[in-house]
Amino acid sequence: MNAQPPSATNTIIRPVITALAVITTLVVNTLAVVLPLNNRSTAAISDSFVVYFTPAGYVFSIWSVIYTALLAFVVYSFLPRNRTNSQLQAIFPWFLLSCAMNSTWIFLWHYGFYPLSLVVMLVLLASLVMVYVRLGIGNTKFTGSDFWCLRFTFSIYLGWICVATIANTTALLYDIRWDGFGVSAQVWTAIMLGVAVLLGTILTETRRDALLVAVLLWAFVGIGVKHSAVPIVGISAWTAAALSAVLVLRGVILARAGKA
Repeated sequence: MNAQPPSATNTIIRPVITALAVITTLVVNTLAVVLPLNNRSTAAISDSFVVYFTPAGYVFSIWSVIYTALLAFVVYSFLPRNRTNSQLQAIFPWFLLSCAMNSTWIFLWHYGFYPLSLVVMLVLLASLVMVYVRLGIGNTKFTGSDFWCLRFTFSIYLGWICVATIANTTALLYDIRWDGFGVSAQVWTAIMLGVAVLLGTILTETRRDALLVAVLLWAFVGIGVKHSAVPIVGISAWTAAALSAVLVLRGVILARAGKA
């Protein structure tokens, strides 16, 4: 990662603001669990929707990995060689937006503003896509701390938000009692799993991103575990998981071949 000459606006200020944004996000998410906000836990709200795209509870432990990675990103931002790094400067406003949307979503979700929560989730998704693209993940070779603090962090974060966006959408559709055009919720879940696998395939072929697809695999296994008693959903989820495992392997092979 090449650094640019120092400027008045990119010294210690950017990493400090980055740190404050991440800390605020962590505090809001922690309070949502500890208090909890509006006397409702995030998991309990999710469980109140009878939807099939929601994975087993243990799958949500991925947040601990994501937030640990974000803290590593904060430390990385303070390294002298990165204070004026051109790529970190390019993602800075989009990263701040992602933090703001993450915290805002928590409040909207806990207080029952589900349509607005989906809008915010979509903005969060878009902001992380911008971070992902501006870092050049899939087109740039990352090594050492660059790999762990940039590629790893934002690949798994974006992967999980892709899953969360679909889950948020299904929850909202359930809340407004959408009839699915006469198609059962189980079939719609199978369709969405197919779309998610297609997304993973595209990312594997265009970005060689085994990390992001591994997050999809993690979610698909969780869906299969939770809904194994529902044949259409269970079979679809395990099939999606198997296909994603193949994609992860292909992504690793492509990366080792020097293409990512």
